[in-house]
Parts: sequence; C-alpha cells; structure tokens
Amino acid sequence: SLPSDLNFMPSLSNGHLGYTVFGDAIFMNGVYNGATGNSQRARIPNWININAEICDRFGCLSDEQATNINYEMNLQDGYFRYTKRYASIGITLEQRTYPHRYYNRALVYEVLATRHAATTLANSPRYLKLTHKPGNASDAFDFVVVNNGSDAVGDFRQLRGRTRVVEFEKFQPQAHEIQVAFSESLEQPRQVPWPTWQAQKQHRVVICVDRVESVALNELQEMLRLSDDALLASHAEKWHEFWQQHFSIEIAGDALELSRIVNAGIFYLASSLPTPSSNQPNDPYYGLSPTGLARGNSEADYQGHSFWDTEIWMLPVATQFGYDYGKLLLNYRLRHLDGARFNANSTGYKGARFPWESAYTGTEVTNPCCPEVAEQEIHISPDISFALQKFFAQSQDYNWLCDHAWPIVAEVADFLLSRASCEANACHLLHVMGPDEDHAYIDDNVYTNAVSKIALDFAAWTAGKCDSNNNHTERSEDWQQLRDRLVILYDEQLNYHPQHLGYQLQAIVKQADTILLGYPLQFDTSSAHLNDLHYYANVTRESGPAMTWSMFAANYLATAEYSRADEYFTRGYQTYVRPEFKVWSETPIGYYGSANFITGIGGFLQALIFGYGGLNFARVNDTLQLQLITANVPPNVQQVQVKYIQFADSKCSWQFQHENSTMNCFGPPTQHFELVQGSNYTQLGSNF
Repeated sequence: SLPSDLNFMPSLSNGHLGYTVFGDAIFMNGVYNGATGNSQRARIPNWININAEICDRFGCLSDEQATNINYEMNLQDGYFRYTKRYASIGITLEQRTYPHRYYNRALVYEVLATRHAATTLANSPRYLKLTHKPGNASDAFDFVVVNNGSDAVGDFRQLRGRTRVVEFEKFQPQAHEIQVAFSESLEQPRQVPWPTWQAQKQHRVVICVDRVESVALNELQEMLRLSDDALLASHAEKWHEFWQQHFSIEIAGDALELSRIVNAGIFYLASSLPTPSSNQPNDPYYGLSPTGLARGNSEADYQGHSFWDTEIWMLPVATQFGYDYGKLLLNYRLRHLDGARFNANSTGYKGARFPWESAYTGTEVTNPCCPEVAEQEIHISPDISFALQKFFAQSQDYNWLCDHAWPIVAEVADFLLSRASCEANACHLLHVMGPDEDHAYIDDNVYTNAVSKIALDFAAWTAGKCDSNNNHTERSEDWQQLRDRLVILYDEQLNYHPQHLGYQLQAIVKQADTILLGYPLQFDTSSAHLNDLHYYANVTRESGPAMTWSMFAANYLATAEYSRADEYFTRGYQTYVRPEFKVWSETPIGYYGSANFITGIGGFLQALIFGYGGLNFARVNDTLQLQLITANVPPNVQQVQVKYIQFADSKCSWQFQHENSTMNCFGPPTQHFELVQGSNYTQLGSNF
C-alpha cells in the first residue's frame, strides 16, 4: 500500500535529475532560483508523473475494478513499479518510472499492458489513455516553446526554461537556462491504440533535460534507438555494477527488515550522486543536501542547500562507494572557495569561511528567518577540513592532498586564526552556535573548539607535505599556537565536558553535540567521554534528528557498553523509517520533519560500518593502519558482509560477526599497511 503521506514516496535521482514518485516537481543538479537566503532548487513541473488507464469505447477501468494493486521499489534495478490486475477480464497493467542511471539527462516512464486470457472481454478493442500530472506551472522558470514537434523522426517537442532570479550577481551574473526535450507531447491525454491481436502493448515516454540543447537532444535520440527492453536493461546494468563492484551490505540473521532498511538507505544516498561513467560527461556536482536531489523547493527540504550534513554525516558513507564519489562532494567545496573567501572578508575575517547553507554560488544562503545561524555556526568550516583529513586518511592520495585539500585547509586555518579571541595562554571562539541549535550566542562550544583544533593541526601537517618551498612556515606556526591555546572546557569535579561556557546542568539539548568528541572526531576517548555519553543521553530531546541516536550507538560501541549501543541503534531507525518504501524522516513518527532525510541515513550507516564494524583508517608514525576495533553486530544479526571497502590503493571485502572480523584485500604488490585488530596488529602486504 502507499504511505498515508505521499511525501514518503521514494525519491529517485541519478545525480543530474531527481523527483519524488507521484510528486509535482523535477529538480536539476545546480539549478536554483531566488536571491541569497531565498535561493532554492528551481522546480520543473513533473512531466514524467504519468498515469495510464485501460479504456474502450464505453470508458476506462477504475482502480475499484482491479482485483490486485501492487507498488514496488526495486532497489536492485533502480526503478519504481506499480501493477494493477483486472482478473475478471484477464488483463494486467504495469507502469514503471526511473531516472536513467547511464543516460542521466533522462527520465523514463514505461507502461506494459498484457492480455492473459483469450476471452471476449480481454480481446475487445481497447486503448491506453496516458494522462500526465505535472502539477502547477513553475514559479521558478519562464518556459517558452522552441519546437512543437511532430510525428516525424527526430522532430521533438522542446521547451527552453530560464530562472527568474539569480542567487548573487557577483558570482552568478546570468540566470540558469535549461533545455527540455520530450519524446512526445503530453499536454492532452494521449490515446495509444491496443489492437485486439496484440497480447501485449508497450509504450514509453522519455524526457531529457540539460543546460545545453544539443546534449538533451543527442541523449533523447540515442535512447530512442534502443528497444524498450534494452533501455531498461542499460539502466539496471549500472545499478548492478554499483551493487556488485562498488558497494553493498549483506546482513545474515533474523533481521530482514533491518536488511531492507540498510539497502534502501544505500540506494537513496547513492541515487542522489551521479555514476562516475555516463553516456555524456557529467556536469560539475553542486552538493548533497539533507533530502537529496529529488527534493528542495520548500523549507522542509532545506531548499536543496548543502550544510555540514554533507561532510560529517553523508561523506563518510559515500566515500565507501568509491573515491570518485567522495571527491565529487569535496570538489564542490573547492570550486566554491572564492565564495568562502568572500564570506570571510565580508564579515571582517581572513581566510575562507564556508557558509552554513550553500547552493549554487558558495555564498551564504541561510533563510532570512535565522541570521544568527549563518553568523554563529562557524564549525562548518573546520568540519570541511576534518572531512578532507578523513578522506586523505583512507585514500592516501598525496596529489589530491596538495592540489585539492591544501588550498581549503590553509584558508580555513587562516579564518580560525582571525576569528579567535586570545588572552594570555588561552584562546576562545566567542558568540558561536554548535550542532545544538537550541543554544545561540554561546562561547567555547566544545565541539566547535575540538574540530577547530583538528583542522588547525591538519593544516599545519599538510603544509609540511605540500609547501615544498617553506613559504608558509610562520603561518603554520601560528596555526599550531592557536591549536595549543584553544580552550576545551572540562568540569574536573564531574569529569565531563560542559557543552559550552555557562552551560546549566539538565538544560535540554537538540541533538548530538559534545558526544561527537568521541566518534567521529576521536578527540577524547577518556572516562570523561563516557560520562558525556551518560549525561547527554538524559538531556537530549526525544524529537531530535535521527543521526543523534546513531552517534550514541557508535560511541557506546567504542566504550563497550553494548546493550546501550543496541538500544540507541534500534531507536535511531525504528521510529524514523516509514515502513512502505523505507523512506527516512528527520524526526520520529508523530513529529513534523523532512522526508527522504539522507542525513539520517548517513548517520545510521556510519553506526553500522564504523560503530559495529569498528572500522578506522589511520597513519601512525608514518605507517598506514587499517584498524578494526573489536567487532560486534546489531540485535538478531549473525554476520555483516561489506563489499567493498577501499584503503589506499587496495580494495577489500569484509565480514564481521560478534568479536570476529575478516578482511580480504587486493591491490598493488608494492603497497604495505598494518591491519590492527583490537590491541594486536600484523604487518601485511596488499593481499591477505
């Protein structure tokens, strides 16, 4: 059955285009409308939202006449299908919709009608009536007809759309322009004849969208040369390639529902990203927002903006799909470094200050309702540096480090240096907001200061690797001094970290904040961190976002409190996932929140991979280490198998059970690293 709230229908994307099944919007990578804080994904009417009916001269069959209606989200092949069976007349109607994974400028709708019995009713003359339901006209685009099209081969209906308002003229002098090509016109319901002699009738509609007219038209022409079956097969093949060669998780045990949620989570996250190889070169990618590419023109969808969610919650999982996926997300930040410099300079600081919310230009686009959020959530910049550090720890790509990471981490360190207030032997970050957005205008948020210390340290280390001419020695020394002097609040009597200066005991917090000093930051794993977990578990509000409980789970696993970890891991998905198609909500059922919340998916999968699996990538005394802390498994799970994890130039398949972990890696014979399990390690080559 369908969910009562159709917001929780599957969101389908291919990294270039996205839409929610039965929704009224298509969105395109990097296309926004609106100035500064009013910028949001520009809505294209959902012309691929088509409904087919079986009709004859007396009328059309209704849903009430169907004896069986099924809805299916096929994760393996990457399409949504709904089937209606009319047993009394021996006819089945099947409809499929998907954004093509290889021909990624395209959205596809397919319908297949089948006569199952040679009866008078089944064989009576019929036709398919196709009605498109795109929703209201777009308030983001002005569309004009370029070509009305005809039945002649290659003469397609074409529209040109132009957005109405640029985001920020200094960085976007011209409005966005898109070209839309249709395989057929659907402005009026279309009748597709179904002769009595045909046992099956198959029909498809293809829509291609791109900034460049020739790209859209070429894509459409190439696709229409393929048969219906070949077109679907070429799409499914790319998804099979992803599951078989890039990433999959298989769960053994009495945990079928958990397995479905895991696989759906991987699918919804991966589908918002473009596949590394497509029919025509991919456009630059413009960021992964909390609800993905298929949503983004409402506040509930965060207007399609990118936040710290990308680097802290989603990137650690996306990188496991392959390094190309991780670089895709981090390159978005590099391409917008000029915007970050502008943000710092315009607010009186040096270096690069990445915006709390980013869209097309890389300048600040936080909603006008909340200027204090844009002003104070400065942790987004060191969050990005931290993400660059973690990506390098796994990839060990020195060329990437110097060409892509170094320009960002150096500028972020300069921003922190200019933003800090220092006295005697102590430095502070004042008037900030941490991940807990219920507390504004605070000083020395412990998460912000900790991630800033990590960012400063990584900048100084990277300078030693990438600054071959020693042009930044003095600059690097300043970064290290700030790192050493930046305050980390600690209550010696209670042996815990107050969230910020002046924090009052029992004050309710919105979400995971101080506990992140353990996982993912690995900044403090002392007894104080365990006390942080115990304390903040009791003051975090129940309606907090999904990834909060996943982080409690990951951190309790690291401290060997396994029953608590199981409790929080289950809590982190059980009340956040809508049962029909395993679509996530930002908040528990019963609370208002965003749909297709892939930020929550990212936190959940991190808890499984890095929490239960105990996986970590490190370089210790210039020795590469792939660390597997004591493994565990969620309730009712016997084994978790992951294919694949990459480390440096090696590719590894991995299985873990309770207190047992096995990894098989393959790579170049010259590569060596240490596999560390618990407190024991063995020096290994790339094949073991």
